[in-house]
Amino acid sequence: MSFIKLFIRYATWAGNLPPQFLICVILLFIDFENGYKVGSIWFYGYAINFIIKNTYRKQRPPKEFWKLEHVNGYSFPSGHSLTSLVLYWSIVKYFAIAFPWAALLYALPFALGLSRLYLRVHYVIDVVAGWSIALVYILFFSEPILEWNMQFYRVVFPLTLIT
Repeated sequence: MSFIKLFIRYATWAGNLPPQFLICVILLFIDFENGYKVGSIWFYGYAINFIIKNTYRKQRPPKEFWKLEHVNGYSFPSGHSLTSLVLYWSIVKYFAIAFPWAALLYALPFALGLSRLYLRVHYVIDVVAGWSIALVYILFFSEPILEWNMQFYRVVFPLTLIT
């Protein structure tokens, strides 16, 4: 298997729901407060993606063009592009990753989006829209949503400590 195919296989895997959820759980154990922030931002980003996909219900490119055996769901926007940008950029922000690693985490969502194009399971507009929606969400909406979510956390978390 060539390096490019191997990279695309693992890049695509890093954009799937189970590994992203697992990363959020691991971050909770590393630093609960910042892990909670990253997980919350990722969760709402995932919800935004889910709502948009199920509102537009755009079909994927024809199956005969795919370089994958099995792909589920709608095409627009690319969930790999949207959720990976939200997750990996939030990790950089809240865990203050050192520059060399930050550069990798900033670049990973773009590699994921390009991998979806290479695999022919998305149209270009799906990937670009995923990145664009994620950027707008991160820049303008993640902080207010996080503030609202932290208020919820401040009320609910103490209740879980009562025995």
